[in-house]
Amino acid sequence: MKIIFDHLNGHVKDNRVFCEAFAIPEGETEEELLELGFLPGIQPPIYWYQAKSIRINYDKVSLSYKRRNILSKLEFRILDYSGIKEEVDQFFYSYMEQRDLDFRDYYNKNSNHFDLKIMEIKHENNVVAYTRFWDLEKVILGLETAFTSSKPRFSLGISSILLLSQFGKSLGKNYTYIYESYPEYFPYKMDIPGAEFWEGEEWVTNDI
Repeated sequence: MKIIFDHLNGHVKDNRVFCEAFAIPEGETEEELLELGFLPGIQPPIYWYQAKSIRINYDKVSLSYKRRNILSKLEFRILDYSGIKEEVDQFFYSYMEQRDLDFRDYYNKNSNHFDLKIMEIKHENNVVAYTRFWDLEKVILGLETAFTSSKPRFSLGISSILLLSQFGKSLGKNYTYIYESYPEYFPYKMDIPGAEFWEGEEWVTNDI
């Protein structure tokens, strides 16, 4: 792979130089890059960057009775994003507005550069969550999740990811990756059963 250092947006602090580094694949597969802790970022083109990536290791998932009961009350179906784009976009934009989140530009770039699938999650025949994901040959890469605030007891952030990982396991995928795991932005990801984090050299469990 080719490494690019973004010095135009770099800075110096305590006599140390800081800048973002990106990788452009040179023959590596998406699965190989994800295994090494890289995540795709749309510039464009698609660059890959190092992050505290997170994935679900199916062999390490152990669900409590409460969580199993919650998941049993939810149903999902898998759709092509292109076939339900308007409905999904409106759900996500409303989610961002209600929670004062600003990732619309990131969301729209992903819409144009990935062959996206949608997991639509319902409770009692009402849509309560959507997850957009990239279905690769050996793994699933979850991109964004939006969910209603009217079902707090369902912990829909965690439940959506667990349903996506169960779907990945049913397809024989090796892992389900769910992007970054920084606690200040994604605190609920720290509590997902079976989660492993990329610490820079290897994958470690959320038990440490």
